[in-house]
Amino acid sequence: MNVLVFLDQKREEYPALQFLARLAGAMEVSVTLLYVLMPGESQESGNAILAHASDQAAGCSVTSLLRWGDPAGVLLSEAHRGKYSLLILQSGLRRRRFPRLEPIDQILTHSIYPAVLVLRGEGRVIRHILICTAGLEDRLEVIDAGACIAAALDVPVTLLHVAAGAVPTMYTGLLGFEESITDLLRTDSVIARHLRAGAELLARYGVEGELELRRGAPVDEILREVELGQYDLVVIGRSRIFNGLKEMLMGDVMRRLISQVPASVLVVGDEGLC
Repeated sequence: MNVLVFLDQKREEYPALQFLARLAGAMEVSVTLLYVLMPGESQESGNAILAHASDQAAGCSVTSLLRWGDPAGVLLSEAHRGKYSLLILQSGLRRRRFPRLEPIDQILTHSIYPAVLVLRGEGRVIRHILICTAGLEDRLEVIDAGACIAAALDVPVTLLHVAAGAVPTMYTGLLGFEESITDLLRTDSVIARHLRAGAELLARYGVEGELELRRGAPVDEILREVELGQYDLVVIGRSRIFNGLKEMLMGDVMRRLISQVPASVLVVGDEGLC
């Protein structure tokens, strides 16, 4: 796995590198550390930050890059220059008050990087992963990426599918909309085939997992599941809703989840991760 880690500031410890050091125990991980100098910041200072970070990438092959310019522009340029399977952003990157970080949305929406991990929390250990299949457009790349990481970290996962509908979860049982997972999996529906394939994929990775089925607005139901399940990592697909009324009612699911989910978020594109 070839990973680009964007170092946003000087830190005593970099959770991104601790995360990758754990992955390196189960797979080959090559890390490129990228630091973008602030105006007036010396090259020596940047090199010292890169050297300090490099020491924390235990078990990984490390390359360091020092750049000048706008961080988002540098990230877009580096995406074309290098072949990375994953970009890791630490959630504190806005502390440096770059006014032009909004173009990072382009990285997520235009598949500049196959997968982007927005890592939240200082030194947070990932113990439980939620893999979301919130729409029929989701393919197995999302489940495969979550299962790959879960296997490397030896942690359990929950595979969540949200069937979009206007009825909130709290009322579905009363109104007769509740569907049991067992009954659903016996059908030959698109959702059932997708969930069966997802369960088989988890089994191939040797990952302990369970299936959850909800009905309602995808973002609301995913946020509710995150709150109830106390997940450390949420895996979602890079997808947008573009057709008229649905876009107005549901908005951009991916962006809303990234901004509202309190846990780390892995956004997976069509190329997958592992």
